[in-house]
Amino acid sequence: MSQAHFQARYTLDKTYFAECYDQTASIPTGKKPFYKAIGFAIAGLLLITVFASLASDELVQNTYYLGYFFIGLAVVEVFSIKFKRTWWLWRQMMSKAAGNPLTLTIDEQGIHSYSDFINHKLSWQQITSHTESEVGFTLQVDQQKQYLSKRELSEACIEFVREQLAKV
Repeated sequence: MSQAHFQARYTLDKTYFAECYDQTASIPTGKKPFYKAIGFAIAGLLLITVFASLASDELVQNTYYLGYFFIGLAVVEVFSIKFKRTWWLWRQMMSKAAGNPLTLTIDEQGIHSYSDFINHKLSWQQITSHTESEVGFTLQVDQQKQYLSKRELSEACIEFVREQLAKV
């Protein structure tokens, strides 16, 4: 019996990273993500107004600055929620791996990604669960999500991956 062996080569560019984020990020909805920002804002307002009126002059000045510091933290927290995707993409594009070609090898042992800056092996046994979408596979490994894009994979390779994941 011959072993299946598939290879693909692609560049780690912004569209690839955006696809990875869109497929794997769990985006919380509602007001819950903003609770920490609201807490910082309330703490800052309390320090500026209530505690400042109860303290001595030197303490008033210190709590005044501390209050504005907490309000600044609230603003930063809101921006980190609002621009989470942009921030994540920017960090990926600043990495050494960005813009470099990556070679992906898929065989009976697992998935091997390697380039000048990446050497990552993932065996099929490490995958605890998976989800398939139109554009790729989201693989759950321990507490992390790994993403395998279909954009450079042949139909035979995609079918092989499905067969291997069915065994998981």
